[in-house]
Amino acid sequence: MIEGISDDVIPGLEIPTGTPLVYELDADLKPIASPLAVEPLKFGRYLGDAEKIKAAAEAVKNQTKVG
Repeated sequence: MIEGISDDVIPGLEIPTGTPLVYELDADLKPIASPLAVEPLKFGRYLGDAEKIKAAAEAVKNQTKVG
């Protein structure tokens, strides 16, 4: 569990489909905090244009809306 996010929280995350999530690791293979991480992430950062990633995450969020 790299980010320390519990299994019951994972389904509620708006993870952009097809967007690579990059982690940098130290010499002990521990993740390094990224200033580019998007909450609730602390270590991983999405690879690509920030506005496109935000739009992709919003699209994932809207997939589950009813009515």
